[in-house]
Amino acid sequence: MNQSKFCNEIIGYQCIKCKREYPFEDMYEGCPRCKSDGKPSSVKPIYQSLFSGENWLPFERPVTLGEGGTPLLDVTTKHGKFYIKNEALNPTGSHKDRMSSFTISMAIANGYQGVVAASSGNAGLSIASYASYANIPCVIISTENLNKQLASYIKSTGAELILTKTSMERWELTEKYVEEGFLSATNYINPPAGSQPIGVQAYKLIARECYRQLGFTPNAMAVPVSRGDLIWGIYEGFSELKQVKLIGKIPKLFAVEPFERMTKVLEGEEYTSHFDQYTNLKSIAGETVTWQALQAVIESNGHAINVTEEEAIDSQAVMSRKGIHLELSSATAIAAIKHIRRDQLVEENDSIVAVTTSSRFTPI
Repeated sequence: MNQSKFCNEIIGYQCIKCKREYPFEDMYEGCPRCKSDGKPSSVKPIYQSLFSGENWLPFERPVTLGEGGTPLLDVTTKHGKFYIKNEALNPTGSHKDRMSSFTISMAIANGYQGVVAASSGNAGLSIASYASYANIPCVIISTENLNKQLASYIKSTGAELILTKTSMERWELTEKYVEEGFLSATNYINPPAGSQPIGVQAYKLIARECYRQLGFTPNAMAVPVSRGDLIWGIYEGFSELKQVKLIGKIPKLFAVEPFERMTKVLEGEEYTSHFDQYTNLKSIAGETVTWQALQAVIESNGHAINVTEEEAIDSQAVMSRKGIHLELSSATAIAAIKHIRRDQLVEENDSIVAVTTSSRFTPI
C-alpha cells in the first residue's frame, strides 16, 4: 500500500468567498469569518509554487485503490451527441473514491485517530473501503433508512456503522467524533460549507483528465449536485488551467438537481435557505445549497437544471441500452442534456460532457 506524503507546497488556506487567508490547519467548518456572518463558505489550499498544469495537489503519493483516469465516452442517443465522463468505473463505483483517496491520505499524514463520515450512500462505502485498505479506524454515520445491502457492504470493511433517526443527528454525532480526534470526511454544519477541503481537491483531476482526453475544452458539462463538492472541484480544475492559459475558457457548468434549490437561489433567494422536498434521487437529495456550488455555476456562466425522477428513470434505461449502467441520480446528468439542447443553453454544435457519478450496481 502507498503511504501518503504531504506535498510541501501548501502554505495555508484561502476562503473561496471572501478571499481571507488562514494558516494551514484544521478547518472543518470552512471560513470562520463567513460562518460568523451566517454565510458559510469553504476554503481551498494555497500553494506556494507556480502552477504547471500538473501540480497543485495535496499529496505526492496518496493512498489509492486505482481511482481516477476514468474513460470519456463518445455517445449518441435520442438526446443527441455528447460525451460521458464515466465516474461509475471508480473502484467502489462512484466519484467519491477520488475524494476518499485524498481524505484518507490526510488522516494518515496528520496522525488522526481515524476518519468519520456522515453519509447515506456512496461516500460511506467509499470512505470505509479506503480506510480499511489503509488500516485506520472508520466510523460511518447514517440514518435508519440506509439501504440494507449498502449497510452490509460498509460493515464488511470493518468500519463501525451508526444509524440515527434524522440527518441532523448524523451531523451532531460527527462533530463529537471530530472533538475526539477523528478527521471528518464530510460536512457537519448547517447551513453547510462543503466536505473536507483537502479531499475536494481531488475533483480538479476530472477537469484535467477531460482536457487531455478530448484534446480541447468542452463547451459545457452537466454535473449532478447535492452539496457541490464535485462541481466546484471541476470548476477549480478548469479555472487553474485557464489561469496559465492552457485553456481559453471554463466550460459552462450545469448543476443538475432533483428539485428547485439552486434555481431559486439564482432567482434571488438566499443560498443559506432550506428547500425541503422529497425525492427518490437519494444521492442528490438534500434541502440545502452551498456557496461553492453557486460559485461554480455563476463563474462559469452556467445554469441549474431540474430533472424529475421520471426523466432519470428514462435516461437510465437509455444508457443501459448503450451498455452503460448508471445509478438513478447519476442518470440525471444524461437527462440534463435534453434540457440543455431543448432550451438552447448552448450552441447547436457545442460539445457537452455529462459527468455520470455512480454505478447502478452500487446500492443506494
